[in-house]
Amino acid sequence: MQLTELQIGLIALGVAGVGAVVGYNMWQERRHRQTAERALGESRHDVLIDAPYVPAERVEPTLDFDLSDGTEDLAPPASAEPAFTAEPVSEAPVVAVAEEAPGNWADERVEQRVVIDLEAPVAATEFQRVWSELTQSIDVTLRLRGRDEQAAHWLTLTPDTAGMLSKVELAIQLADRRGPLSEAALSALAHALQGLADRFLAVVHFPDARELIGRARELDSFAASVDVQIGLNLVAGDVPISGTKLRGLAEAQGFVLGDGLFHARDDAGATLYTLGNLDAAQFSLDTMKTLHTQGVTLLLDVPTVADGARQFDRMVALAEQFAHALGAKVVDDNRHPLSAASLTVIRGKIAEFQGRMDSFGIAPGSDSARRLFS
Repeated sequence: MQLTELQIGLIALGVAGVGAVVGYNMWQERRHRQTAERALGESRHDVLIDAPYVPAERVEPTLDFDLSDGTEDLAPPASAEPAFTAEPVSEAPVVAVAEEAPGNWADERVEQRVVIDLEAPVAATEFQRVWSELTQSIDVTLRLRGRDEQAAHWLTLTPDTAGMLSKVELAIQLADRRGPLSEAALSALAHALQGLADRFLAVVHFPDARELIGRARELDSFAASVDVQIGLNLVAGDVPISGTKLRGLAEAQGFVLGDGLFHARDDAGATLYTLGNLDAAQFSLDTMKTLHTQGVTLLLDVPTVADGARQFDRMVALAEQFAHALGAKVVDDNRHPLSAASLTVIRGKIAEFQGRMDSFGIAPGSDSARRLFS
């Protein structure tokens, strides 16, 4: 049946009327909603109508951990899912311990050991590649070693280390001369370890972060209280000190030039004291032939040498020998000659500071002391 123009017009008018009613109702609903929101505050999530709320994925873990304290082992989960032992503080702590290895690899006074149990053996080179990617922007001083069960020994991990790892241990340094381990650095490290757990289906036994930060600050405070360096200045007389003559004297006494200083080293290669330029310029092999300086400084880094009082006596004897050969005078920082009484006081202070280190559990001149005062 063909519709007349009148019928078509009536249909169009009806559709327009319905549209107007729907539009008016939507406008009314919106107006009432705005009124209600002004009265009650922001709109609330409707659990019946709206889609379920999914919180945004956390980019970095928080420091509110309650994790392993390193006293017993936990078996890895039965599933193939990676695990990172970080639990809310309100829940019972997760306790985990790695096996003790010979040689006291990590010093608990200066470092925190973190154990990574791998779900399946991983090539050391692959582990190092992933670890380097995850930690390339993290400013934390640490050491790594891995357990090769097939070879039945621990491996110091480097990019070229070969072997199949079943377990990895980190020794995280708690402080150095830059200050204590920071919350930001620890958080970044925890995030990297989570990525490692995801990649290798590993279980990471991480310590309680707040306790760790507290230990780091305590250690840094103690280190600052014993961080002493004793310097003896050799000031030139009427003629500046010749670089050529100075180098000859230093090398004759076993000093080795490096990093702008001459180093007197022990049989293990550790620095006992240094000889540096009193002027701003550092020493180098290229400039020693033309160098002339107004003075040099012998420096003893008290926390990093064993038997500091004896090493100080050796340094004093060397300073007098150098002064005689170079036509210089041995003086303190105020350019005053050092008397026997002054040297006795300095020697006593060195013994006092090193005694405090021994009481704290960090032997002066030990590997741990050198790490802490680096």
